[in-house]
Amino acid sequence: MTKFRPDLGADLISAILLAAGQSKRMGRTKQLLKFGKSTIVEETVRELLGSSVDELVVVLGHDADKLKASIDLDNKRIRFTVNKDYRSGIGSSIRCGVLSASSDSVAFLIALADQPLIKSGIIDLLIRSYRSSGVGIVVPTYKGVNGHPVIMAKKYYNELIALRGDVGARQLLKDHQEDALLVEVDAPEILLDIDREDDYARIRNRLPNSA
Repeated sequence: MTKFRPDLGADLISAILLAAGQSKRMGRTKQLLKFGKSTIVEETVRELLGSSVDELVVVLGHDADKLKASIDLDNKRIRFTVNKDYRSGIGSSIRCGVLSASSDSVAFLIALADQPLIKSGIIDLLIRSYRSSGVGIVVPTYKGVNGHPVIMAKKYYNELIALRGDVGARQLLKDHQEDALLVEVDAPEILLDIDREDDYARIRNRLPNSA
């Protein structure tokens, strides 16, 4: 697998965007649904690229070609990888993304493709907290409830690529609570994802023009 190395320093953080899901509860590919002037996945990508992440690995699966075509293919900070085992659950997509990230990455910021309301400022806050704290795991929390995205240090590489099925990064947080920093944010958006039509309507209503 070809590795990508931007001309950046050694303190490289790779964002892993999980966009491979089948959207079974929605009944249609939610990543491609309209969101403002773009789509859910486009807005999520835009906010990630607006942050200080060094590269963005987009993990595709279901409707891979359509999703890839909807994203800025010319942006040199983006790379795409296809999880052929996406039907097995989120764990396989995390594994695929981590394996596709730069070998120089010191940490992985794991983000969900159906959280377009999370702004780049929140992502930067988590990155600053990771870099200044010395911990291996950083998790945003809103009023005591943990959300996304989550940062995992490279020392957890082997555990991340061992994930299977529907087991996500939250399991690593349970296993390594002593090495985790919970960052309180004034942003309920870290808890809001889109599983069903009512979730989609609720998130769209939070846009300025209710697009």
